[in-house]
Amino acid sequence: MRRLLPGLSAPAGPTGSRPQPSAAACAPEEAVRGGAHYLEALAVCHRLLRPQRYLEIGVRSGHSLALASCAAIAVDPAPELARELAATTRLFTVTSDEFFAEQGALLSQEPPDFAFVDGMHLFEYALRDFLNIERSCAPGCLVAVDDVFPSHPAQASRERHTRVWTGDVWKLHRTLAAHRPDLFLLPLDTLPTGLLLVAGLDPANTLLRDRYAELVSDASSAEDVPPAAVLQREGALPLGHPVVSAVLVALADLRRAAAPPGEVSARLRAVALDAARSPGRTGG
Repeated sequence: MRRLLPGLSAPAGPTGSRPQPSAAACAPEEAVRGGAHYLEALAVCHRLLRPQRYLEIGVRSGHSLALASCAAIAVDPAPELARELAATTRLFTVTSDEFFAEQGALLSQEPPDFAFVDGMHLFEYALRDFLNIERSCAPGCLVAVDDVFPSHPAQASRERHTRVWTGDVWKLHRTLAAHRPDLFLLPLDTLPTGLLLVAGLDPANTLLRDRYAELVSDASSAEDVPPAAVLQREGALPLGHPVVSAVLVALADLRRAAAPPGEVSARLRAVALDAARSPGRTGG
């Protein structure tokens, strides 16, 4: 059982294992889509942001973790590393809830300015990971959330029946958009299951934390089939769109200036609008 933040209760369900059911890769429910691979998108984030401290939730093989050239903290209860970790990386083989409950002092001393969430593929777990990161992050922090775009309704099931599995993490995007308009959200059309970039994080904002139980209840009572807008990735940008690189460069400047959350979001919205109006496209 994952340990939670004070006042939060764990729902019944999976606890972080990664079953790998057999499935024909050519079956419709195993379809994937997207332009650049998500690892390429993360590499662009590292290159343009140049973070000082990186946090990764859900390590698995370690390929995304290997992109970090800065001090890194990685959390996974059962990693399956396929490569050696850098000397600047510390791996905690616990659940993310246990990590955040036990390592609060560490994060207060070393707040992350870039985080990647690829833990348990259920809405409530992704929401808790986001809340815990926001509570301890550095000014100008960027959070990238994986698995926000299933390509088939079967992939979005809360119980895994497919090889390609996003669970209902797609609901996190909807929740943040509805309840935290102060955040800057940038969905990316990456292979295989999309990314959501979130900036403007505010450690002092407790709205989602205070309403956690209500939000989880609402999400569980809502229809689990993702709407067509999610399946079709409406609003998601390709990695090479000028908005993406412009936003990341601007965020790096805002982080160095220790800009407050409201200024971060407002500036990124203005930058994104200007870049969207530019005639050409430049890769990240």
